[in-house]
Amino acid sequence: MHTAFRITNGEPGASYHQRSRMYRYQPGNRQKEEKKTAAGRNSNDFLMGRILPIAPDYYMENAGEEKINLTTRESFDYLYRSALNYTGIIGSSLPFRKKKASPRINIINLYKALENILPEHVNLEVRNGRLHFCLYRFHKWPEPRLFWIPLDFTEKLPGQLRGIALEFIRRLMRHHSIQSIKETFQYEMARTYLEDYGHYDGEATAREIRSKARLAKMYEKGKFHRLLERMGKKEFCKDLEGEIQKYHTKKNNEKALLKLIKEGLAYISDGSPNIMQYAYDWSYEESPDFEPVGLDIQIMLTWSPTDAMAEEVETYINSDYHESYAITPVTTLLLTPDTDTPFSMNDFPERFSKWLGSFNLVANNF
Repeated sequence: MHTAFRITNGEPGASYHQRSRMYRYQPGNRQKEEKKTAAGRNSNDFLMGRILPIAPDYYMENAGEEKINLTTRESFDYLYRSALNYTGIIGSSLPFRKKKASPRINIINLYKALENILPEHVNLEVRNGRLHFCLYRFHKWPEPRLFWIPLDFTEKLPGQLRGIALEFIRRLMRHHSIQSIKETFQYEMARTYLEDYGHYDGEATAREIRSKARLAKMYEKGKFHRLLERMGKKEFCKDLEGEIQKYHTKKNNEKALLKLIKEGLAYISDGSPNIMQYAYDWSYEESPDFEPVGLDIQIMLTWSPTDAMAEEVETYINSDYHESYAITPVTTLLLTPDTDTPFSMNDFPERFSKWLGSFNLVANNF
């Protein structure tokens, strides 16, 4: 996917805008009337602000590095038929009149007409070498928040319950394409920092230096590494549901954990969506100064969310939050001339985040 045009925060036409963690917003979280007046930054020159009588077309490079013009009459015709078809589906008219001008100008005016009449936000994207309209809306998501699933609490569980918890987390991880902390580039920076802690902190004691290095080693070759690696491989128990039914306890914290695991079975069933399928970069740039904080960074597996490794990784992520933005769950609809259903969205991300927050709260209180 390549985005030809997206409305983001900043001044119209600006090539860069530093968004703060506290003051940025996602336009899809605003009411329609606020959305329409929000300032935007255009990603590509061919769709920027002032429309000139003779304007440059928009090109993209294919795999052979050949430049392909996307603002052709054929492209406009495809977009127009897509927009006309969709407005017909929702019982609305399309307030657009084609002009005897370049296809680029007609595409811009068509985009504006569609954006003005729809409650959803509209992106103009390149899919399979062709321009498409993409409608999108944000789900309610507790941002900024990190849903890091811990493993250290399982050390405090009795054998049977430990196997149940680990197998459930393993299946949750596989179903939702959840990565471990070790698969992030922030981890590599944090590991280097902990291994060479004495070089970074001149006032560190010998004990602190040894402690940091020991923790890094545990993540690289030790106990933490082995369990994190195991989570993507061998099962901890064959019949998870059967083991859950057989396990009985009188301890309140174990009961609370078991209750959440039972509720969580719905999120690893065959009919459950994958939360990562909702990851959509509404403000995509091909070569950004700072990468956004991905959904796969906000939801991941770690040994402990409170040890020095996690704290250091979180420091780097917080820095990314300050310089960029977070990718939170979004529902999209790509328009084609054959689209036959209106835009709709479910509440899966909202339910999943609420459940995952409760699960982590119980796990971190063992």
